[in-house]
Amino acid sequence: METIESRLREILDKIRSASSGRQDVKLIAVSKTKPVSSILEAFKAGQLHFGENRIQEARDKSPQTPQSIHWHLIGPLQKNKAKYCPQIFSTLHTLHRTDIADNLNQKLVEADKTIDVLIQMNLSGESSKSGVEGLDELKRLQDHILTLPNLRLTGLMTMGDPNADAKVNQKIFSDLREILSKEAFRLELKNQYKELSMGMSGDFELAIKEGATFVRIGSSIFGTR
Repeated sequence: METIESRLREILDKIRSASSGRQDVKLIAVSKTKPVSSILEAFKAGQLHFGENRIQEARDKSPQTPQSIHWHLIGPLQKNKAKYCPQIFSTLHTLHRTDIADNLNQKLVEADKTIDVLIQMNLSGESSKSGVEGLDELKRLQDHILTLPNLRLTGLMTMGDPNADAKVNQKIFSDLREILSKEAFRLELKNQYKELSMGMSGDFELAIKEGATFVRIGSSIFGTR
């Protein structure tokens, strides 16, 4: 019988194989809609990074879980929910607007905390997805974030197109890697601006081969929702 522990072990084996010895790939177990008991089972098996799409759900779960867990917000951040972020999340993967960045920074200043942020890019052209869509927009947002003292800009995030074939998604992941490399060099942030959050249950191995450092996997660990 498969368990969360056995599925987690299988995913980690696939990550090791796809990464060809790289040590920088981190698994985010996407626990949205899953009970705290499932999170604790994964934690007992060694998992430390968990991702939630909704702030309210993470707010309810985090007090019931060990403090050593790293919570990642992988869903959209609304300005009126930013006040909850300082006490819950270590990393935000979906920043894509300057007004949200300003609001989040203010809440962090008030709480005397900092947070790692990744900028979400929409490279698939799907209207249903959030994210900056071009280099000019990306550069404006990057430059703005760097003026905000309590946001630490660490990387880029994107999602593949679930309706496209592997070659299309490979190019999406490859393009994000190239953009990050060039922008890190331009901003002189080579040692900080290096995280690539890309790849989910259906395409994480392809994303890792194209440089992913965070992969976001839910159903392959916790089962279907």
